[in-house]
Amino acid sequence: MLNSVDAGRRLMLRAAVYPLAAVAVLALVLLLLAGPKYALGALASGIAVSAGGWVAARMALGGGVQAAGSAMSRLILAVVAKWALVFGVLAVGFVVFKLPALALLAGIAVGLMFQVLALARR
Repeated sequence: MLNSVDAGRRLMLRAAVYPLAAVAVLALVLLLLAGPKYALGALASGIAVSAGGWVAARMALGGGVQAAGSAMSRLILAVVAKWALVFGVLAVGFVVFKLPALALLAGIAVGLMFQVLALARR
């Protein structure tokens, strides 16, 4: 039987791997249909969602047992860190590398959708 620490680690791993697989499929489809810039845009933003989710989970769940105020502070900081990473990659991809906005947004949407599905699965 798994203890709660092992179960939490497996959940964090699943929440990072499922979106990566889905974004890789999206990037491959976009590579075949639209070209390499679209594939790179979807891949970059999808990886940012997955990495941001992993970082947020490590921040929020890595502190052990704490008081409610401390736990809530860690959770809020984790969510802010995740979205700062996602918006940072989105801005750099769009402004610096001139990647297509539709591909960047598609990578974020697919990454988030599969992250939620991975967390909802038992």
